[in-house]
Amino acid sequence: MNDAHALDPFFKPRSVAVVGASNRVTSVGHAVLKNLLDFKGAVYPINRKGGEILGRRAYPSLSEVGQPIDLIVIAIPPKYIPALIDEAGGLGVTCAIVISAGFGEMGAEGIALQEDVVRRAHSHNMRVIGPNCLGIIVAESGLNASFAATAPPAGRIGLLSQSGALITGIISYANREGFGLSAAVSLGAKADIDDQDILRYFAQDDRTDAIAIYLEAAQDPRAFYETLAEVNVTKPIVCIKGGSTEAGAKAASSHTGSLAGSSSAYRAAFAQSGVLEASSVGDFLGWARALAHQPPAKGNRLAIITNAGGPGVLSADAAFRSGVELAQLSDETMAALDEVMPAVWSRNNPIDVIGDATPERYQAALDIIGRAPEVDGVVVIMTVQAMTDPMKTAAAIAAAHDGEGWTKPLTCSFIGLLGTDVGRYLDERGIPEFNTPERAVSAMGALMARGRRLAWADGETSVRTFDMPAPDLARAAELVSAAQAEGQKNLDLSRARDVLECAGLRYNKSGTARSDDEAVRLADGIGYPVVVKIVSQDVIHKSDVGGVVLSVPNGDAVRGACERIRRTVAERQPGARIDGFTIEEMVSGTEVIVGMSRDPDFGPLLMVGMGGIFVEVYKDVAFRLVPLSRADALAMIGEIKAQPLLDGARSRPVLDREELAEVLVRVSNLVQAVDDIVELDLNPLVITESGLVSIDARVIAKVTEGAA
Repeated sequence: MNDAHALDPFFKPRSVAVVGASNRVTSVGHAVLKNLLDFKGAVYPINRKGGEILGRRAYPSLSEVGQPIDLIVIAIPPKYIPALIDEAGGLGVTCAIVISAGFGEMGAEGIALQEDVVRRAHSHNMRVIGPNCLGIIVAESGLNASFAATAPPAGRIGLLSQSGALITGIISYANREGFGLSAAVSLGAKADIDDQDILRYFAQDDRTDAIAIYLEAAQDPRAFYETLAEVNVTKPIVCIKGGSTEAGAKAASSHTGSLAGSSSAYRAAFAQSGVLEASSVGDFLGWARALAHQPPAKGNRLAIITNAGGPGVLSADAAFRSGVELAQLSDETMAALDEVMPAVWSRNNPIDVIGDATPERYQAALDIIGRAPEVDGVVVIMTVQAMTDPMKTAAAIAAAHDGEGWTKPLTCSFIGLLGTDVGRYLDERGIPEFNTPERAVSAMGALMARGRRLAWADGETSVRTFDMPAPDLARAAELVSAAQAEGQKNLDLSRARDVLECAGLRYNKSGTARSDDEAVRLADGIGYPVVVKIVSQDVIHKSDVGGVVLSVPNGDAVRGACERIRRTVAERQPGARIDGFTIEEMVSGTEVIVGMSRDPDFGPLLMVGMGGIFVEVYKDVAFRLVPLSRADALAMIGEIKAQPLLDGARSRPVLDREELAEVLVRVSNLVQAVDDIVELDLNPLVITESGLVSIDARVIAKVTEGAA
């Protein structure tokens, strides 16, 4: 049922039957049939009364058509659909679009009806899109099997949306702007065909060069992620997700669990698979347009050509926000531009060709920048002035773009000419044109991000080795099992450290004391100052209840710290058991956190970020899914906002990023091997002059029945 070519009758049918076709102009069946009048294949209206609808003979049933039917579009009350599926299946129909609503969204009875429809369809080797969907549109063939008001121009973007209304809005925008879609698919309730099916179809569709997805929730998130990663290798994907706030984040006891939510997992899936996640519809469409028509950039250096200083400055600001670097023009490029530009040109990037720039001046500048090795992508901006000629300038830009040797991606913004022939002229020639320079720069940022992704080497990126013990994951599993057998959910600190040491992670010197005298002996052996921490299965966040005392200078102070912890914990968390104290070597440096929680849909979700007591205040963290490659690990480290702190700001130790990547990969391997670990934190993991040292650990295990 997963063969992409099995979906051909949805996208390339020779014949379509509209079940529920009607002469009532306000009905969905009438709208669907009207939209299909331009279809190049056969169209059969089905209405139990027969007669004629929109000039076409109507048939009382599918059986009376007497011709092969590839695709049926259903717009009748839900209760009649199961029998219709059986009738269609008996006639050899393999694809059905159920536009009708009134299924799963109506509660238990509707869910049962929906499941019955799918079960009957599968018994006939039939696939179903919907129910409760807009339908499918393939502009090139005139297939508009939907109730959208209009069809889009034919183009190279495959649009997949959980919202039919968003598709209709995008179609209106596409018609105004002049860009096209290879297909638009509304999946509705996803009772059968889901996002993965359509992604695989677009992957092998030679009419589709870029894929754009609006998603609220995937039916099978892990399978969705794996399909994204598979398809994005050959075709770029842009996604915008509805419901991206953390309002639905699950309650959890560890820092990682409390920070991780549905949106964190989806963001990790998009980043890890190389999918570009947009936060606005403007970027969503702009990125898709650029990726469908322009090549990925080979680097991150942008040249801006403009006839106005202000828009050039705004474009430079937009480039910074998009993580795009302004190219430093070489002496050779500057000299070449001096030959063709007026004496007052900016002599800098942005390249201001002056307000009276002719089409020839734009083309001359583009010819030079197109050959400049220090430039990886170009954005052209034009403001309309009394002496400018927008259409001739557009033609000059297209001529440069189509000229011999041009290989760089190019986007444009003719400010104020929204929906005019100029934009359509450029878009028809594969040059995306936007009404604002920020959109043009943002689209270029997407092309540069795509280039970086394609340049990423597969597999391991680090060849260095680190002074870490070899992992013993079997021993880690034994330790977790022993804790579960004793009824421990929150493993005591000593055992948690042992588990993580089995992954090969390095800790500060420490020991566990059951009495004050034993605590002093341990501290004397470790050397002062030390840290005293509570050992308690009841306490998750030690600092919150006063369970940590830092910089303890001598034996008397160790006794005082133990007593202080007992008193403070009794006040802040009455009834919490105190099983002892850990005495630890005092380690100082920049604190980071590494953690894991198990997302109910995606599985293990790793986190890295700035750590210590402020992790949940600043929330400067990044997430990825397990399994994790070193390339993934390095990328997520690079997403931390406080990069100067990692790079040694104010005389701090400098992070060895590859060592932290090694830690992340080892934690990934640990939680893959021991799936009874449901959450863990290494917080803080301290950056020291001699490398990373973990000084606290939290491991939370799955509760097992029958534990002591």
